[in-house]
Amino acid sequence: MKKVDFNKGWLLQKNGSAKTQEVNLPHDAMLAEERNKDVLTGGASAYFDGGKYYYRKKLVLPEEWRNKTMILSCEGVYQNAQVSVNNQVITKWPYGYSGFYVDMTEHLSQTDENIIEIIADNEKVPNSRWYSGGGVYREVNLLIAGQSYIKPEGVRVTTTGNGQVQVLTDIVGEGDVEVEILDGMKAVASGTGRKLDLIIKDPVLWDEENPHLYTCKVMLKEKEQKIDEETIRFGIRTLAWSGKGFFVNGKETLLRGACIHHDNGILGACGFKDAEYRRIKILKEAGFNAIRSSHNPVSKAMLDACDELGIYVMDELCDYWLIHKNPYDHAGDTFLQWWKKDVDAMIGKDYNHPSVIMYSIGNEISELGTLEGQKLCKEISDYVRRADETRAVTCGINLMLASMAAKGSGIYGEKKNGKENKNGSMAMDSMPTSALYNVLMNKMGGVIDKMASKPAADKVCDIIDPFLDIPGYNYATSRYEKEAQNHPERCIVGSETLPLSLYKNWQLVKKCANLIGDFMWTGWDYLGETGLGTIRYVKKETGENIYPGLAILAGCGVIDICGMQRPETGWNRIIWGLQDKPVIAVDPVINGKYKRASSMWRNTDAVESWSWEGCEGCKTNVTVYTSAPKAELYCNGKRIASAKVKECKAVFKRIEYVPGTLSAIVYDENSKEIDRAELFSAIGKTMIQLACDKQKIRSNGQDLCFIEVSLIGENGIIKASADQMLTVQVEGSGVLQGFGSAVPNTNENFTDGRYRTYHGRALIAVRAGYEPGEIKVTVKGEGLRDRETKISVVGTL
Repeated sequence: MKKVDFNKGWLLQKNGSAKTQEVNLPHDAMLAEERNKDVLTGGASAYFDGGKYYYRKKLVLPEEWRNKTMILSCEGVYQNAQVSVNNQVITKWPYGYSGFYVDMTEHLSQTDENIIEIIADNEKVPNSRWYSGGGVYREVNLLIAGQSYIKPEGVRVTTTGNGQVQVLTDIVGEGDVEVEILDGMKAVASGTGRKLDLIIKDPVLWDEENPHLYTCKVMLKEKEQKIDEETIRFGIRTLAWSGKGFFVNGKETLLRGACIHHDNGILGACGFKDAEYRRIKILKEAGFNAIRSSHNPVSKAMLDACDELGIYVMDELCDYWLIHKNPYDHAGDTFLQWWKKDVDAMIGKDYNHPSVIMYSIGNEISELGTLEGQKLCKEISDYVRRADETRAVTCGINLMLASMAAKGSGIYGEKKNGKENKNGSMAMDSMPTSALYNVLMNKMGGVIDKMASKPAADKVCDIIDPFLDIPGYNYATSRYEKEAQNHPERCIVGSETLPLSLYKNWQLVKKCANLIGDFMWTGWDYLGETGLGTIRYVKKETGENIYPGLAILAGCGVIDICGMQRPETGWNRIIWGLQDKPVIAVDPVINGKYKRASSMWRNTDAVESWSWEGCEGCKTNVTVYTSAPKAELYCNGKRIASAKVKECKAVFKRIEYVPGTLSAIVYDENSKEIDRAELFSAIGKTMIQLACDKQKIRSNGQDLCFIEVSLIGENGIIKASADQMLTVQVEGSGVLQGFGSAVPNTNENFTDGRYRTYHGRALIAVRAGYEPGEIKVTVKGEGLRDRETKISVVGTL
């Protein structure tokens, strides 16, 4: 089918308001909502309010489109979508993360003006445990064809062996199907038929190290005339799993996994292709080779990026089944009515992507501890396998929650003191800041972990295991060796773990053959679940948070919302054996005078910086990440400390900040230097630095240019303590799509062009318009010289 961009020029109106505005899709309406401590979404959705949004667009069919099949493709509408044509409702879809198709053919006027309306109803809150966004947040396209055509997602390519390719084509109407497989521009196989088995000689296999993609071109012909065409990319690879491990193309593969949420930080929930590609590229650079789409299916754009860059995907269906985690989520009757359609939508989207290796049918489904939930687990798993037998079925199981539910004491879905339990909407940004709290929070992880190996958890595992190909365990490290000993045939994965536990977890991954990987919570930080992993600082005298405003971030990602890799990513790469060079991490010197609290999800907010103006003489802690057994610290050439390395970390307490050069030298068992790392202080006046990720973008209304903003000294070093409010102005052939930083609390808005830097850094996202030209971006700060950069907007690249 011919694909036509249908994202431009929608008229947006919020329920209850007479005001309208023109927007281009993707669009996240929730990002413009008022943030208030009292809104019902709470910290779960970062204190953004909900709303019901009407998107309307006029359509007059050009002559060449008349009497054609017209299908509207909606990839993501949050939530309770309703699509109407000329005031007639055609389609409803409750789940906010499933793509769906709307056949408008019989409802369109062929000559008069048509009104297309998409309603995104996110008014009833709380309905999510994280920032959901609201509106039409992924692309909308028109698919156009004649009376006979290839169905949307109607081509399925299965690589059943090395070089063996099966192509199934589902069509509407009549016609002959011709298939051609291309490697670049070279044809390597061809044939005819709706079900076709082909052989590609000497195939190049797809995997993380060599993500080689082929093109499958399918043509529908009638009397030798082409009437429709579909082109897809695919990779040739095989998957196998057992108690001996997980194998891609026969090679054992350990999954270095990152759990991620769907939002794109300063862009809110908007799923732009460039944003998804940038995120996967940075995750790959950070050493990850796999993502878990927690807790909903990822976008097509992200799957494309994973295919191209070589990242394995565990695509996850949902966060609930029968039991509500929030009063207005779609658990219970709605889930039972719709889950098959949502599974079909996920598998239809994923099938041709070699990056997808597992389907997760749910996250922390506490009813897995009950007979009803176990029965449903089997039903969903069987349904998934019938639709796609080539990939593994898993589920993110929290054994503590399942064990509690088995005893009738689950924490979700019950009424507490006569009121609906809203436990799922809680945040942690208001928790106390004290030494006792720190101890309790960091013991909590151990309690959850220990409960996962109790007899009650054993019983749940034994019942659930036959239904799943690879059970996923959330926060259940204590089970790993027990499973390896008692059930060596059981292939398992750590589907959700604490970043600070990676060293111990990875030793178990290497030790236990049936444990195939570890997915940390989280690889990339996200909006909502505020304070979950944020290191909080308050003033000792008043208890006031040092970062004014409402909490906005979870704070538990080893990569922040702007894509800046925190020092822990260096620790990760060292543990994984991907890096030898040591990494120096410095606790923020500027915060040393405040009371500090951390959670079990993240116990460090260290920065890879030795540039802290105004902090001379202050004491801080320094951590050196290294695989060497010994490390020494030097400041300006003078040796100041030495420490043994434990779990790839050497920790140095109360190091005085003296501007200059901080060096870490690491040694082997014989005290021979192996390597060193250095951090430098900025000197001179503060300046704004802008670094664009590209100089040219296309005039398609979709392309983005990301600009990293840094406050630097005259020697180019970032000043980590020079944070201030900056303003951004965008002129010309584009618009400001988002501007912000990783500051954990704020009253600023990502769309206003005004935001405070965090440890000297911020991020701008500029969106192309629909006309070629030039974009000028100007950044200003008080007492700083304005800085400009220019981006070309061209018709094609």
